[in-house]
Amino acid sequence: MRLSAARGLPDPWITVFLVATGGAVLLALGFSALYGLGLIGTPSRGLTLAHWQAVLTDRGFWIALGFSLGLTVATLTLCMASALAVVLLLAEQLRRPPLGTLIYLPLAVPGVVAALVSYQVLGDGGLLARIAHALGWISQPSEFPSLVFDRHGLGIVLIHWAMVTPFFVILLDHLMDHERIPEFRQLAQALGASEWAALRRVILPLLSRGALPLCTVYGVVLLAAFEVPLLIGARFPNMISVEIHERIGQFDLALRPQGFVMGTLYLVILAAAWWLGGRCLPARGVG
Repeated sequence: MRLSAARGLPDPWITVFLVATGGAVLLALGFSALYGLGLIGTPSRGLTLAHWQAVLTDRGFWIALGFSLGLTVATLTLCMASALAVVLLLAEQLRRPPLGTLIYLPLAVPGVVAALVSYQVLGDGGLLARIAHALGWISQPSEFPSLVFDRHGLGIVLIHWAMVTPFFVILLDHLMDHERIPEFRQLAQALGASEWAALRRVILPLLSRGALPLCTVYGVVLLAAFEVPLLIGARFPNMISVEIHERIGQFDLALRPQGFVMGTLYLVILAAAWWLGGRCLPARGVG
């Protein structure tokens, strides 16, 4: 944390920011926990653990949580592999226009916009389906496998991959310079290492030292994704954020406390993942 030059105290604006953001999270966590315990909200009949028991024994909750974790891991793996390939193959092009400029554009696209565009691209009557039909691969566009509302979450993974990969391309490109990886790569090859050995024993360890903490933090962001799963995800299984939204927003008020219990557990998981990533970041950050 940056310190005040006059008194050696934390910067007041950073303190205000931490109090505001941390206070909002703690307030949400406390409200969700109290609602889940039956102490506030409707219906409120006093302290009870029935809602917690119902959630912890609810198969749908664990399926949603596992589905979310699976899509998060799949997305991060695909993004990191794609970003690494781009950085290794197009390192010089990334440092000059037009690719050096275009790589930033996907970062400015909101999730809602990306989800709406996916209807026109990934659906069974979308752009990809019509291209496949024009090439004669399918007899009609409706035969194209729809990647929206699919129960495997392929559309969600593809949209997040398109949105997140540019971030990791920029990150890995910065790490390549910061860790002087091209020089170590040349040195390893001069000592007789093959391309694969240099990648496995030099490039990947150096990149992981700076990238893995940020992967953890970005994994928290993907785990909390809401707009894309809500708009193009299947009804079942849901991602955990959508499952919580549906439980809280249902007309059946008896299920609402269960939604807040899920929210409490969800916030605890996110906070734990964020804390773990934050502890690694100072020691392994990019500087």
